[in-house]
Amino acid sequence: MKIHKLDGALLIFGFLLANGIAQQPQPMDIWTAMQISLKGEKSITPRNGFVPDQSTATKIGQAAAIAQYGEKTISQEMPFLARLYGDTWLVIGTLHPQGADGGTAVIKVSKTDGRILFMTHQK
Repeated sequence: MKIHKLDGALLIFGFLLANGIAQQPQPMDIWTAMQISLKGEKSITPRNGFVPDQSTATKIGQAAAIAQYGEKTISQEMPFLARLYGDTWLVIGTLHPQGADGGTAVIKVSKTDGRILFMTHQK
């Protein structure tokens, strides 16, 4: 059997296509692309820490409390307050009505890096 040049080229192309060699590359996932682009990058280090103020500390504390105790529970403890002690923010919910039995979420947040250092829900 004699193979013509065109038939040979089609045969080779078919082989490459079947083995995935001639296929178009798939687009890269955005998360994979971001991981690649961050290699060797250095993070900023804010002079006043990643949690520089009461508003930021309160938002982080609330978000952590909602994730742990649920939106329904935490929504009943609004507003949340924060006070800085050294490099640690103490974030607490509000007990309603004043003096009622029960408790609130209590969260300690690192001013330096935003880590949750402690969390509980008082009873």
